[in-house]
Amino acid sequence: MHKFAALAERSAQICAAVAAFVFLISGVVYLYLGRWTVTNLDFWRIYDFCLNHTWLESALLKHNGHSLFFPSFFWLTDLRFFHGSQQPLFFAGLVLLFITVALLLILVWRDETVGLTAKAMATLVVIVGNFWMARAPITASGGFNSICSLVTASAGLAVLLLPKMCVSSAWSSLATLIVVCVGFVASFSFGTGLAIWPTLLFLAWCLRLPWRSFVPLGVATMAAILIYQRLPPPHSADYRVIQAAGSAGLALVAQLCRLAGSPFFYATSGWHLKPLSAEAAQSSILSLWCGGAGLAIAVVAMVLTMIRRDLTKSTLKLVGMASVTFNFVAMALVIAGRADRFRAQPFEVAGPRYLFWSTLFWTGLLLMAIQCVESKLWLRWPVYLVALALPVLTFPEHYRHGLNARWGREAAEWGAVSLVNGVRDEVLARVPFGNLELGYRVAGQLRVRRLDMFADGLQDWIGLGEANLFGERHKPEKVKGRCAVTALVHCDNGAPAARVVGQASRHGDSVPKTLVIVDPTGVVRGVARSSTTSRFISRVFYLGKVQRNNFLGYIRDYNPQLHYAVRSADDRTLSEEKIPVRVGMTNPAKP
Repeated sequence: MHKFAALAERSAQICAAVAAFVFLISGVVYLYLGRWTVTNLDFWRIYDFCLNHTWLESALLKHNGHSLFFPSFFWLTDLRFFHGSQQPLFFAGLVLLFITVALLLILVWRDETVGLTAKAMATLVVIVGNFWMARAPITASGGFNSICSLVTASAGLAVLLLPKMCVSSAWSSLATLIVVCVGFVASFSFGTGLAIWPTLLFLAWCLRLPWRSFVPLGVATMAAILIYQRLPPPHSADYRVIQAAGSAGLALVAQLCRLAGSPFFYATSGWHLKPLSAEAAQSSILSLWCGGAGLAIAVVAMVLTMIRRDLTKSTLKLVGMASVTFNFVAMALVIAGRADRFRAQPFEVAGPRYLFWSTLFWTGLLLMAIQCVESKLWLRWPVYLVALALPVLTFPEHYRHGLNARWGREAAEWGAVSLVNGVRDEVLARVPFGNLELGYRVAGQLRVRRLDMFADGLQDWIGLGEANLFGERHKPEKVKGRCAVTALVHCDNGAPAARVVGQASRHGDSVPKTLVIVDPTGVVRGVARSSTTSRFISRVFYLGKVQRNNFLGYIRDYNPQLHYAVRSADDRTLSEEKIPVRVGMTNPAKP
């Protein structure tokens, strides 16, 4: 019996390690290949302000009621030194995500009250909770991930150092200073970052910190709230938010339950052949009851912890309780802050972007469960089996969101190609823009300053002859493929234009990244870009559902009587081979 128990323990540890490794690798691959590579959504409005105001004004302004002071320096630096490329922002957000995971795992592996199996299960839960691709609406965007992961990384560092505040030494003062500083970083990185102050005060009580430790935390809490209220715009909706939350009453409780239970809905949705709608998520009984049960368990656990004040015994319980408390308050702030919007559009309460917080809430609950059952042999294996089943149950939605993120990246890049060509293709531009008129206005500023999709200068090629642009840089590349005009649009000056879609490859089965579309006289009339994926990645991670050699481009001043051709132009070297452009459709594109 003893040998069987030892074998079961070792098997569970190996399974947890393998599952964590697979989930981590797949998550990083999906994030990298599905990242936003061009300016997207809210950042058009943010950049519109940044490009027309000083860096200090840009950092201090609240956007939609959120102070983005600290993360704003990521994109202000990017605009100043990296031409607005989204690549540095993505890596900044990814590094912060890894820092968050590392801080949580430090606390997990420091615990001396649990065994190796419990630590392995906790590690698996932390990795799945942080790299689940259902959170991709936040984590796949460099800007959004920089904001939210800066909050979680700051909170993780504060929780790590909080117990050190009880030591009567110089280290105690240093720990207090760092905790207060990272508390301000979290507070002024995003609105939900304000949840760090009630979390720290709650944990300080449960850790039995001396009363003198509450003074700097209390003063910092009041200072953060007062400063937050004073930040521009001066006539913010903060007070109206409180009034709206108060008038909503019990409806807020149901919304909070649905938000908290949404990870269960999305995990279940992954097992359906077709993804379920946002309206179905909002009306889901599963979300309501699971969220209600999770919140009830969290409240009971928090009350018992406040009474017992025993968080000093286990760092695993500390990190679990910290995650539950912080994300509980963060979700409450989301519900209160968007009460009016949720009343007008109830389905938004189950929006995928809120999974960033609700998933971490359940991660904390599982961590506490793993610690709690360590001394209860009859409960250990049921909890361990739940932890081992977690990556299996969530992987279908993990894969689906990874695939959708890859398709979303491609659609956003196609919209950027229309901007580079100076074409108003509202069907494709709507993907990165959201608000078309705002997007086109800010895109004009990016073009003038040669930022983001305009940094490579491809827009300058249009209207130049092959000889002037490429000189003698020609070589045979065995380029082959096919393409056709699929829709008629118009240029920004009102002239006719055509959307060209096709496939191209060259020697060695590689795919040209940059292509030009030339008229019979050799004048470049448009540029095209491809979105490439290796054959191995496509087969292993996307099951062959991602096209490897698609490209899209435009013909400015389109004349259907002329014969156009596509040529590869990577490394500013023109291929000798041409792909003729067929006239496949002459109908205008529908918005």
